[in-house]
Amino acid sequence: MKDLIEWAKQNGLTKKISLVTNETNTVAIELYKKLGFEVEGLLKKDNFINGNYNNSIIMGLLL
Repeated sequence: MKDLIEWAKQNGLTKKISLVTNETNTVAIELYKKLGFEVEGLLKKDNFINGNYNNSIIMGLLL
């Protein structure tokens, strides 16, 4: 992920990196926050896993 962020900063085109992750994936969410990503939104009941609807978190990093 750090390599992606560095490449994006240096390519002269990319201004923002966005991602979506499952709300229950707290380990990933904390990692993204440590890398500078911020929560930008919530998609309610966005995905269906193991018989349950789950929310998705939208995160973004402005470069």
